[in-house]
Amino acid sequence: MPGFSHFLTAETMRRLDHLALGSRWTAEGGRSGRHSSVLKGASIEFRDHRDYVQGDNLRHLDWKVFGRSERYYIKQYQEETCLRVHLVVDASASMAFKHGGRLTKYQFARELAAAAAYLAHHQQDSVGLAVFDDDVRSWLPAKGGSRHIRHFLEALAGHKPGGRTDTGKALAALSEGMARRGLVMMMSDMLDDPDAVFRALAHFRRRGHDVVLVHVLDPAELDLPYDGVSDFIDMETGERLETDAALVRRAYREAVDTAIAGFRERCGGLRVDYRLATTDRTPADFLNELLAERKRLGA
Repeated sequence: MPGFSHFLTAETMRRLDHLALGSRWTAEGGRSGRHSSVLKGASIEFRDHRDYVQGDNLRHLDWKVFGRSERYYIKQYQEETCLRVHLVVDASASMAFKHGGRLTKYQFARELAAAAAYLAHHQQDSVGLAVFDDDVRSWLPAKGGSRHIRHFLEALAGHKPGGRTDTGKALAALSEGMARRGLVMMMSDMLDDPDAVFRALAHFRRRGHDVVLVHVLDPAELDLPYDGVSDFIDMETGERLETDAALVRRAYREAVDTAIAGFRERCGGLRVDYRLATTDRTPADFLNELLAERKRLGA
C-alpha cells in the first residue's frame, strides 16, 4: 500500500513541513481549521453585508439597516475553517513524454500532487483528487483523515498516462462535484483546445474557487533541441511528422512563446494563477517557489 514515501523522499517531506497551503480568497470547509471563511451563523464574528436575494434565510436580515435605508441586507459572518484542496492531474498520453527532464511530465505532476496533499494533510485540511484524460478516470471528493489519504495515494499510484486529452469535458464533469469553494490546482501540459479549457476554468472561478493552473512541460518542448532530420510522433494520435529541427526551431520557439503568453494573459483575465513548470526541476522546489510567491501576494 503506497504512502507518501512512495512519491516523496524523507528530505522532501522535511522541507515541506515548513510550508503552508493557502487560498487567495475565503475557504469553505466542513470543520474548524486555520483558514478564513464567509459563513452564516449567530455564533461567529460579523463580517459584512450583502444584498438580500429571494430564498435567503430571513433570520439573517439586518433590520437596523432596513430601518435606516429601507433596503434589505443579509448579514455575513466570518469563522475559521479548513481549506478544500482539489488536485487535478492530466494523465493523457502526451504526459508520458520525457527528454530533457529528470521525470516524465506525468511523474512530475504526480509528485507535485503528492507534495500538495502532504501539506494539506499536515495542516488538517481536506484534499481531493481527479485524474483525467478525455474523461475523468479517478475522482475522490475532498476529505480529511488518514484513511482518506490512503485512498488518495492508492488512486494516485494506480494510473499510467494514456488516451487522448479532453480537458474541457473532464473539468465540466468535475465542477459539479466541487460545489463548495476551495483551492483547485490543475497540472497539465495544455496540449488541448485552449478555448474549452478556459471555459471550464472560468466556470470554476464563477463558483468562487481559487484556481492554480500548473503548465507542465519538458524543457525540450520549449527549445526543440534536436539535430538533423527527426521523426516527431504525436503520442495521442500516432500522427508522424519528419522534419529538420534546425529549419523549424525558430518558428517553433516563437509559436510556443506566443502560446504561453496567451495562456498567461487569459489566466490573468480570469484571476487564475498561471505557473509554468519544467520537468528539469524537482516538484518540491517548484511548490516551494509557488507558495512563497502566493504568500507574498496574500494567499
